[in-house]
Amino acid sequence: MKIKTVFLVVILTSILISCSNSENNQVTFEQINPSDSVFKTDNLKTLGIKKGKKYNVEGLDKATGAIFAFYKKPGSKEAIEYEIRFYANHDDAVNSGIPMVKERVGPDAKLKKEDAVWDEGLKDARQCGGAGGGVARGGSLAGGAGDHAVGSCSSPKYNEYFVFGNMVILCQGENEEESRSHCVDLITILNSK
Repeated sequence: MKIKTVFLVVILTSILISCSNSENNQVTFEQINPSDSVFKTDNLKTLGIKKGKKYNVEGLDKATGAIFAFYKKPGSKEAIEYEIRFYANHDDAVNSGIPMVKERVGPDAKLKKEDAVWDEGLKDARQCGGAGGGVARGGSLAGGAGDHAVGSCSSPKYNEYFVFGNMVILCQGENEEESRSHCVDLITILNSK
């Protein structure tokens, strides 16, 4: 009986240790990631992040560049969209980038030209949909009864952002949690550089 008990304790201990080690390998969401590295579009290309289009940064305080980008996580079927803003250094990204990014992220995002300080790329920052993300019960693209957002493209595409070195990156997602998950995907590959 004692041998079975000892064997069971050894097995359970091994399982607990292996579980705790796997948790330590997970990348967590850190909104501000200091780095002395100065990233450019070419650096991202080598990491598998593809540029969709380049934005004019006039009106985007201290930005040196901005792009609409895509990243397809290995094994995933869909590419996730990001807006990436470049600054000369980390301090500019934090001090000038964060105040500007807050107008484009989350449920209070300013997605109309007349409301936004920087209106470049607004069309790409919107997500279209009606009831239930554009598909109502029954599979139609029309919204449900009483849906005032039918066919509306006024929902924010980006619900979270992070700063990594000299970049401010806006992450696609239906909500903050999903956006954070997509942010973590990029943080993982940026940390591997």
